[in-house]
Amino acid sequence: MPDSASNPRPSKAAADFDNEAVFDLLRGVAFLTGSDLVADLARTVADAPRADLAIAFNHKQIASKVWLRDTLAEAAAAPLGRVLVCGGWYGILSALLLDDARLGVTHAASLDLDAGCAPVALALNRRYVEAGRFSAITEDMYAYNHRAALPFDWIINTSCEHIGDLRGWLDRLSPAQSVVLQSNDYRREPDHIACVDDLEAFKRQAGLSAVHWQGELKQRNYTRFMLIGRS
Repeated sequence: MPDSASNPRPSKAAADFDNEAVFDLLRGVAFLTGSDLVADLARTVADAPRADLAIAFNHKQIASKVWLRDTLAEAAAAPLGRVLVCGGWYGILSALLLDDARLGVTHAASLDLDAGCAPVALALNRRYVEAGRFSAITEDMYAYNHRAALPFDWIINTSCEHIGDLRGWLDRLSPAQSVVLQSNDYRREPDHIACVDDLEAFKRQAGLSAVHWQGELKQRNYTRFMLIGRS
C-alpha cells in the first residue's frame, strides 16, 4: 500500500516514465554497487514497467522502510523467522528485509488488496520466490484470517493512518503477536483517516499489550511514528 504522505499523485514525469532508460540506469548502478536488490529492481522495470515504480522507490518511501529495517535489526532478536507485511504494495519492504542477513527472515509474505501488486512483487522478489522464501497475497487485510493461516512470527503494517479502527484490526491477530506499526501526522490526504499527532497518541490508538521500542522519523512535511511490540 503506498504511503500517501510521501507519495504525491503521479506527475507528468511519472506519466512519461521511460522504462528502457531507467532499466539501463539501474543495471549500471547494480554493476557499480554489486547490489543484487538493485539488479532485481532493474529486471522488474524491464519485465513489469509501471510508472508508479518511480513513486514506490522514491527517497521518502525508501527512507521509512530502511529506518524500519535498521531499527528491527537493532531492537528485535534475530532471527525474525516468518514475516507478513500488510499493505505490502510492490513487495519492496519484503525485499529489503530478505536482503538483510542481520534479520534472519526465513519467509516474507506481502499482502495487498490491489491485485495488480502481486505480479510486480513476485517479479521484484523472484530470487526469493525461487528459493521458496517469498509469496504475494491478494486480500483485504481486514478479511485475512491471521489466526487460521500459517502463523507468522512478525506482522508489519506501515499504513496505520489508513485504518479507521486500528485496535479492532489488531484484535484479529493472534494474542501477543509481534508487530511493527507505522503511522504519521499527514492529514492532507483524504485516505489518511486515522493520523496521529504524536507517539503518545499512536500508542493510545494501538493499545498494544507491550511496547518494546518507539520512535519517530521527521520528514519535510510530516513526521512518521513507529512502534515495535506485541498486539
